[in-house]
Amino acid sequence: MSIQVADDKKVIVKVPLGTPTFIAENFIREKKEWITKQLEKVKKQSELADSMGPLTEEDIRQIKKKARVVIPQRVEYYAKLAGISYNRIFIRLQKSRWGSCSVDGNLNFNCLLVLMPPEILDSVVVHELCHRRHMNHSKEFYDEVLRIFPDYKRCNKWLKQNGGAYFKSALQLTRRLKTPAISAIVITIGK
Repeated sequence: MSIQVADDKKVIVKVPLGTPTFIAENFIREKKEWITKQLEKVKKQSELADSMGPLTEEDIRQIKKKARVVIPQRVEYYAKLAGISYNRIFIRLQKSRWGSCSVDGNLNFNCLLVLMPPEILDSVVVHELCHRRHMNHSKEFYDEVLRIFPDYKRCNKWLKQNGGAYFKSALQLTRRLKTPAISAIVITIGK
């Protein structure tokens, strides 16, 4: 069984076929506190997104332009600091990820990171670089992240609390453009 709170504040409960209703109801009651917290989080992110307003096509162009400069600089800084190598850097407007690292050593980042406080961007950069040493989220991985970026936990918490608002602002644009997928506005840069 699982529970999910959607951006429209709908609570979605998934249960195996044939599960008696009372079991699902008990599960929901047990998760009431978690559901309440998630609903509050969705509300706060919606309010922040509304205060930011939807991004325009020109906004996205300017964000991409800035990201092409800023993100590779931060990657290079932390890669040298930590003695970590990487292959290429890709910067995209994504609807649900801040970054990722491929087994080939390619680093992928969401261009929206440049809208956030600089330390938030840095925390994502360090997180992805550390995947070059640990392709998992083990204790060793997080020890490495914290060694390089001691403020990681605070920044990660900020991103979890506030990041959804940035996705929502960008998503409003893609809905207005009626694009089939965010991948329609992709940029890449190579090293």
